[in-house]
Amino acid sequence: MTSTPESAPALAGAPGLPDAAASGGGGIDVLSLGRLRPASAAWLLVTAADGLAGETFTASVVPGPQPCAHGGDVLLRIGPGAEAASVSVSVWAVAAGTLVPVADWDLPDDGAWAEGVRPAVAFAMSALAALKEHADLGSSDAVDLDDDADGAVAGLPWPLPGRGLAVAVG
Repeated sequence: MTSTPESAPALAGAPGLPDAAASGGGGIDVLSLGRLRPASAAWLLVTAADGLAGETFTASVVPGPQPCAHGGDVLLRIGPGAEAASVSVSVWAVAAGTLVPVADWDLPDDGAWAEGVRPAVAFAMSALAALKEHADLGSSDAVDLDDDADGAVAGLPWPLPGRGLAVAVG
């Protein structure tokens, strides 16, 4: 299982989402969100994601009118989809002060979207954990999610600052 640092807060819920504090402070079970239809877009900080179907997959709502995240964070952004019976879900990673889009879907609102996005979330968490061993991901640098999402492009910022990260060319 991949998880964020234990300091990740269990934050109060956003409109249309359950309150993490009501679930014992361990975060919101993302699988349970598959049955909810979000009224507006919300950011979720993924706190744990096991790559196996049906296993741990939790998140906390990122609060505020200007939500932010830090280097090493993996996030979900969920909201109403383009079609009446769909949900928009995207996976994001934060590295070195940059918000990086990982994957994006407009999925049927059939309750199964959480399992569908789990592999991308687990991959992003594992990749950032491996990178963190070699580079400074900027865990103290805040990124404004809404502002930075508008102009985000795929790919990690390069070079990553830090501890001798080298690229193998083959």
